[in-house]
Amino acid sequence: MARATPAPAPAPATARARAEARGDAGRRSVAARARRARARAPVGAVVDDATTRARGARGVDGARRTRDARDYWFPVCFSGNLRDKDALVAFDLFNVPWVLFRGRDGEVGCVKDECCHRACPLSLGKVVDGRVQCPYHGWEYETNGECAKMPSCSFLKNVFADELRVIERDGMIFVWAGESDPADFVGPEAACESWDEDVYEANEPGMFTTGEGFVTMAEVIADVKLDSDVVVERLLDITERARREPVSVKNRGRGALFPVDGTRLISKVLRIGYDAVPQSVVFKPSCVIASTIALRPRVGGGDGTSMQVEQLHVCLPAKPGLTRVLFRMAFDFVPEGAQNAAGDVWKNLAMQVLQEELEDVRSAGLKSETTSIAVESFRVFKRGDK
Repeated sequence: MARATPAPAPAPATARARAEARGDAGRRSVAARARRARARAPVGAVVDDATTRARGARGVDGARRTRDARDYWFPVCFSGNLRDKDALVAFDLFNVPWVLFRGRDGEVGCVKDECCHRACPLSLGKVVDGRVQCPYHGWEYETNGECAKMPSCSFLKNVFADELRVIERDGMIFVWAGESDPADFVGPEAACESWDEDVYEANEPGMFTTGEGFVTMAEVIADVKLDSDVVVERLLDITERARREPVSVKNRGRGALFPVDGTRLISKVLRIGYDAVPQSVVFKPSCVIASTIALRPRVGGGDGTSMQVEQLHVCLPAKPGLTRVLFRMAFDFVPEGAQNAAGDVWKNLAMQVLQEELEDVRSAGLKSETTSIAVESFRVFKRGDK
């Protein structure tokens, strides 16, 4: 007699439900890391148990506690940077080196950028059949951190590099940097704290989803030698001041950041006739600023609302005194496909905008009177009274 096939369970309807559906897998991942830590530790050693640390997000009564600075989904890379199957992207987060790559199934893995054998950076190696291969002795690692090949010695089981949980959506790759369970920080009481709802609710637009009618034109990355919270605060301050004091490219001297070439001149010409005026600014912990900019024509009048730009700044806490900034620009006045029709014009435009902003960040004197909902959200976050 044929066995009846059970009906599939309905998909969770909310971010909280989705997170709870993932809960068992997440807890298994945390427990697995704890088992591996105990397996690697000398007999009698005291092990910092990841499972114990994960429980720290909630008290004995199940009530939520204040989240640690690492207990967030951090957008660390644009999906386009991992478009090629053999691509490797190295980055630092909280002074720990990591490397991103795609496995055989196309899923993204994030493992510590350090071989378990002789600590050689894995990012100096290459991707071989969905595994990252160390350039020193050829050890190969799966996306979950497991070492699957050791050509330089007899194979040893249960050797793992540290790994981070990964989610990919909205053209960005997110990693969970904390030891707690991400599900502990999803729900109505947490919605104002982070973009967790945006990350989990894949079928709903979040702050990383471009607005209707907007086309992503450029994604660029730059490093600035300042702490992440300083960069965020100064970017917010600069944006709020720009509401009252628009800064035109005409008012700037020639920078020394780029040599002159044709595409960069075109990018500059595109900006000469407009003043950029911020329309809306949103801060979400721990390091993201989303803003909408109206382009106001310098000649011919108009309020600029017919030409708008969406900007996204991610200010990653890479190392003490070093921030990695991910910057994305989307326009509502260009057709789909235009981003690929002008060579490097849009990328150069975005890089010019970002580098000019970072020059201001490096030299900015913060104005204490500057205030807005976004600025106050950041100040509340920094005080820790979320």
